[in-house]
Amino acid sequence: IGYWAMRIFLMILGAVLSLGALLFWLYLNALAASWNTSNSQPSTQWLTGEALLFFWLPFVLGLAIAFVGWKRR
Repeated sequence: IGYWAMRIFLMILGAVLSLGALLFWLYLNALAASWNTSNSQPSTQWLTGEALLFFWLPFVLGLAIAFVGWKRR
């Protein structure tokens, strides 16, 4: 039962980490948009240094953890 429990734990941990990174990045962009006082709404910036640090790095790390859990033998 330990083998299956570790597999499931790693897959859930990776999915939660990736989803958390996505939700946090969307929250930060929504927060920045709420401070924008002009009439134009800026789009979510996906390819910046901040996006790499706060979204892509944790997102890819979460996917890698989930993949390791899925492929674990």
